[in-house]
Amino acid sequence: MTGPIDELLGLAGPHPVFTPSEPVRFSVIVRTQGTRPTSLREALESLEDQTHPAHQILVMTHTDDDDVVVEVRALGTDVGASVEIRQVSSGLRTAPLNAGLEAASGDYVCFLDDDDLARRDWLSAFAVAIQAHPGQIARARTGVQQWSTEGTGEPRHPIGPVVEPFATSFDLLAHVSHNETPICSIAVPLGALRHYGIRFADDLPVLEDWDFLMRIAPLTGVVSIDAQTSLYRQLDDGNAFAAETVETWQRAHARVVDRLAAQPLLLPAGDARRIASAHFVPGGGSRHESDLAEIATELDRLTKSPLRWGRRFGARVTGAARVRIGGLRR
Repeated sequence: MTGPIDELLGLAGPHPVFTPSEPVRFSVIVRTQGTRPTSLREALESLEDQTHPAHQILVMTHTDDDDVVVEVRALGTDVGASVEIRQVSSGLRTAPLNAGLEAASGDYVCFLDDDDLARRDWLSAFAVAIQAHPGQIARARTGVQQWSTEGTGEPRHPIGPVVEPFATSFDLLAHVSHNETPICSIAVPLGALRHYGIRFADDLPVLEDWDFLMRIAPLTGVVSIDAQTSLYRQLDDGNAFAAETVETWQRAHARVVDRLAAQPLLLPAGDARRIASAHFVPGGGSRHESDLAEIATELDRLTKSPLRWGRRFGARVTGAARVRIGGLRR
């Protein structure tokens, strides 16, 4: 667990404490294009089944087709969910999320894509953590399961077990290089987002959730919940991985890292020891990287000459044995 940072080096001023209501009010932003009605129905039904009712459910329909919006409205009425259906007719993947942030009125905001499912304790687990750590982001574990679409673009049936490829607890330093937190696994204090003016980046076609989290998490801190409260259904077709090229993902990844590198990086107490253990070379990367590069170069050179490799390998084994025997003798 990381703690809230009271001052951002004097630049942001005192960090306000956002005390939630009792009970905590959640605004849930459901992002959809309206092209997966069955999946959207299941997502909304999972929200209706919550043990901690949502204060507000915003279904942000990202389409310029008015007929699709009419169908989504009818679906919401049929499910019986008390939802607000809103249309966002332009922008990238972040547009419906930012529109949802503007319309949100809860203490905390949560996110659910139309192919994700919230377990019954999704909001209640967030609420318990938030009451114990007000003002911090609450982050739960997420299950991931492969689903077949059978060519429909919608999850039809599971084709694999539920696994947890993402980290079970939040680690800010680990997130510097890659994302370990699906968007459906966090609840974020809305007051902090508005205080610091943090939104989703409009220029990112993918990895928008990672970029968003890395801008707000250092300022609020994150409390980890040791419970799997949502299911991220990975579709065999029609997901973001398949829809975007490898180059698009690589460019987005580089852009997020560039943004992290362009400003001071605030880390929780204790992480300085982890950084120190990497033994950074002044002005360069870690010495571990340098050592690995040297070993790889030496291995490549030696394996080109089996006789030379054999002599060097034998010498290293003999040297290691001598050290070991000497150590035992001492």
